[in-house]
Amino acid sequence: MAQSPDRMLISDTAWQKAVAREAVIRPIAFVKNLTGHEKFAACRELGLKPTRFYQLLAQFRRKPVTSSLLDEAPGPEKGRRLLSREQEDAVACAIQHTYCRRERPTITAVHDHVRVICRQRNVPAPSWKAFKARIEQSDRQMLTKAREGGRAARQRYTPVLEEYSAQHAMEIVQIDHTLVDLFVVDAVSRQPLQRPWLTLAIDVASRMVAGFY
Repeated sequence: MAQSPDRMLISDTAWQKAVAREAVIRPIAFVKNLTGHEKFAACRELGLKPTRFYQLLAQFRRKPVTSSLLDEAPGPEKGRRLLSREQEDAVACAIQHTYCRRERPTITAVHDHVRVICRQRNVPAPSWKAFKARIEQSDRQMLTKAREGGRAARQRYTPVLEEYSAQHAMEIVQIDHTLVDLFVVDAVSRQPLQRPWLTLAIDVASRMVAGFY
């Protein structure tokens, strides 16, 4: 797949299907000479035709992450907005007059306000998911300034111009955490357990990894 899909937009069923595929495909993905028996066994276990199996195998080899094994679902053209102009106006009104308050109301509370506006205007209310997407597409600095004040917006979004540097090795070590895009599976049942966190300690001066967990 050319682009990594948003995990929040993938159903649990589709994701678990990709996880199950990974449990079968990962152990054989980089074997140089797969036997016909191994290929047949993988196709049978996954319930796939050989053509589809080879397609998934190629995708996983190009990008060995779980999301490479998702079924591509047809959807709207990227960037296309499916709400009507009246719905967009109701959303914009709710964001400006309700969401942008120092009381910092929740998305759900503001969505309830959108539903009231739409009912008054005799317009179908957009879904919570569509409303949340509009908020995420809004100017984050503007929203933070309205909800938390100018100082918070400057601290969070104004670029830091000074260089963060160290004069010698191990003077400053930064620690970063990232959720790895793969699932740990049970050694016996091969059932998915969880996604692991990777923690790296990086020396600022040398940019070398001083430790990991």
